[in-house]
This record gives sequence, C-alpha cells and structure tokens, in this order.
Amino acid sequence: MDPAARLSTSSDRKVEEAGAITTQQPTKGQRVKAHYKKWWWAHIIVFLILALVAILIAIFAIIPAVAQKLINKTTLTVNSLSIINPTASSFEISMNSTIHGATGAAAHARIEGFKVKLFLDDNGKTPIRSIFEMPVPETHGGGDIPVIQNNVPITIGDMGALDAFAATLMDAYDMRIGMRGRTKIWLGKVSAGVNYNEVVTLKAFNKLDGMVITNYTIYTNNTKGNVGGDVMIPNPTVTTIDMGDVGLKIAYNNTQLGVGLIENLVLRPGNHTYKFMSTIDENQLIPLAVAAGKKASLTIGSNGTSINGVKIPWLSKPLEALDTIVPVNTDYLTGKS
Repeated sequence: MDPAARLSTSSDRKVEEAGAITTQQPTKGQRVKAHYKKWWWAHIIVFLILALVAILIAIFAIIPAVAQKLINKTTLTVNSLSIINPTASSFEISMNSTIHGATGAAAHARIEGFKVKLFLDDNGKTPIRSIFEMPVPETHGGGDIPVIQNNVPITIGDMGALDAFAATLMDAYDMRIGMRGRTKIWLGKVSAGVNYNEVVTLKAFNKLDGMVITNYTIYTNNTKGNVGGDVMIPNPTVTTIDMGDVGLKIAYNNTQLGVGLIENLVLRPGNHTYKFMSTIDENQLIPLAVAAGKKASLTIGSNGTSINGVKIPWLSKPLEALDTIVPVNTDYLTGKS
C-alpha cells in the first residue's frame, strides 16, 4: 500500500477516535428536564389524582374522626328537668342543661339541631328501649353551652319504657339516662356527620324517703274528710313533676285506717310541705290520735293518681307500689323533734 494512503487512513481513524472521545452524554438534570418537558401532562394528571385522593381521605376519614372526637370530649349536666301536663298518653317536658368541654377547635364549631332519644342506661345489660324522643336546638361551641328546651310536647311511643322510667324515678336513689342521636357538626365551611352518645346520672326520688306529717287536725264537720294536715315531702332531685291528685292509703301497725288525698301535687326540688285530707274510720280515730301523740309512724301507700278525674296509669303504677314509713312529728317544723 502506498505510504501516503496508509498515513491518510491512520489519520482518519485517529480523527474518528478523537471525535468519539469528545462527544458529551446528557447529565442527570438534563435527562430529568427532558422527561418533564415531554411528559408534563402525565405528571399533572397524577398530581391531581393524588390531590383528589388526599381530599377524599380528609373528607371521609380524617375530618369525621376529628369531629367525632370533639363531640366525644364534651359532657352534659342537667340543671333542671320538668314534666308537666301529664295525660295517659302524653306530657310536656322542659330541660335546662349545659354542654361542657366545647373548647379548642370545638369553640368555633356549630352543631346542627337534631333529635335525641332518651333511655334508661343499664350498661348494656338489656336492649335499649327509647322512653321518648325530643329535639335539641342548634348550638355553637365556646366553653359551657346552655341548652334550654321549654314545654316540648311528648307523645308516648313505648309505654313499657315509660313505665320503667317512672318506676326508676320513683324508687331508685339515682338513675342513668342515656341519650343518643345523629347530627352534623360544622368546622367552618366543612361539615361531618357525628353520633351523639351521652349518659348522665340523675338523682331519683328514693321512694319519697323522709316524708313527715308535720301537722294534723281532726274534723267533726267537714265534707272532704275527718283528718287533715300537712305533710313534708323531700325531693332531692333536679326534677319537677306534676303528679295530679294523689290518692293515699293510710295504715298503722298493719291495720288500714282509711284513705286520703293530696290535691294537685307538684313535686319540686327541695323540701316542700303539702296539704292532705283523709277519711279515717271512726273506730280508728282514737288509735290514730294515740299514735300521733307518741310520734309514731304511719305506713302511707297510694291507690294511684288522676287529673280531672282521669287516672294516669304510668304515674299511678309506681305510686301504687309504694309503702312509705311516715312519722307523725308535729315538732318537725319548730325544730323540737
């Protein structure tokens, strides 16, 4: 081969090799930039999908959980409870209560009005039976929240549940009242459905323990009866209840003496004195007077209650089950007992 040709071929190869050595590969940053330049639309779609998933998780999981936690942290105090205008199938209820613990995030929350079911709570020993249902007005957070409901008409749905409530209210020392409902809580412009589950412990009448006949008079010419007087009935509860005209059964030493009546009895919180009138068997007047002189105790029962001459079964049943020991103590009010 011609030396000149060999030289030329050698030079061309060197040039090609030199060119191959000096050609630059794209950097990682350049490759990333090129990728996003080509696939930017795909990344936007992925971002939007992830954002939507995050929003859905917040709406359907995080926010409801937070809202439920806010509700669960609150507690309820019943300041007063009033049951008036009872009939055989209805009554009116008023309740003054306070929700505590609506602070922090809950201070700015709004709870929509809803209906709550009330029931006797026995820690799950028996199935829940709603006594009645009542509306709860819309409330706003911020410390202690007053909740006031006045003269709400109640129609009795489950008479057995109301009978159990009335019996527990009359007989027990205290009772647990459960409340359940479903409502919506608003945190700004975001809302979530929540369950309202609350149990409050209220004092009950404890069989009217502590009754005392503080004054009595024997009448010889009274068309309503022959023995009347005053009886102090304690009410350690926050409950006011219209009991109507309460019939009495009066006994001493297992001997029935007669019957009586307390008209228009309204049991209010505290110790209050009420007028009674009774008709005692004439043969028992002297034994009654002797018992009263000894400051002995009578056994007072009831034959039920009525309003305008109509018997109220759910109020009558717990009264008819009572046999309360009631001392005759005319010094009670003077403090000489």
